[in-house]
Amino acid sequence: MSADVEHLTCREFVEILTDYLDGALAPAERADVERHLVICRGCSNYTEQMRSTIGLLSRLGSEPPQTGAPAPLLAMFRAWQAERAG
Repeated sequence: MSADVEHLTCREFVEILTDYLDGALAPAERADVERHLVICRGCSNYTEQMRSTIGLLSRLGSEPPQTGAPAPLLAMFRAWQAERAG
């Protein structure tokens, strides 16, 4: 391997991960991502977490929320927020 080869940083990796998972990268960019996955365990774990999340989200139904359902949640959030504010 040449010493002048530029490596993808973790920040750059995260910025293009969605495009990678969607198969929307050019072959050279895809190769950069795959090279980074081999050398960076953190980004490799992050990629697997993203794949898992995408898989789980794809199982959710497209059922709209129930009418009035947000009101109790909003009340709980406001109570929690007031409690934190002291």
